[in-house]
Amino acid sequence: MKTNELRIGNQILVNGRMHEVSASDIFTLAQNESLGVEIASCTPVKITEDMLFRLGFKFEYEKVQDRVYVNEDINLYWNKQAGYSLLYLDKQIGKPFHYLHQLQNLCFDLTAKPLLLKD
Repeated sequence: MKTNELRIGNQILVNGRMHEVSASDIFTLAQNESLGVEIASCTPVKITEDMLFRLGFKFEYEKVQDRVYVNEDINLYWNKQAGYSLLYLDKQIGKPFHYLHQLQNLCFDLTAKPLLLKD
């Protein structure tokens, strides 16, 4: 995970706990990155089905090893081998991804609205 992949509000794991990224976090990570210091305590969050539900997605349908989840703005395709990608007119678009911050960034880029976890 690189600093340029993060936005304020993204969720990452810090010492195994969920953490919402702030501007100062990005600044600190960028400084360490420029010095070649790896921050092992910061890791991306793998997307789970429970997490998708907490983000407002609903299960739409399943085919063999594929699933589709939808919310009002985004159709999300999951394939057991490849991971997650966006779906448009029943076509997979973009590269597959696996992490929450990637989904949050894509959704923000497409809708200009943050994708936030609900309790």
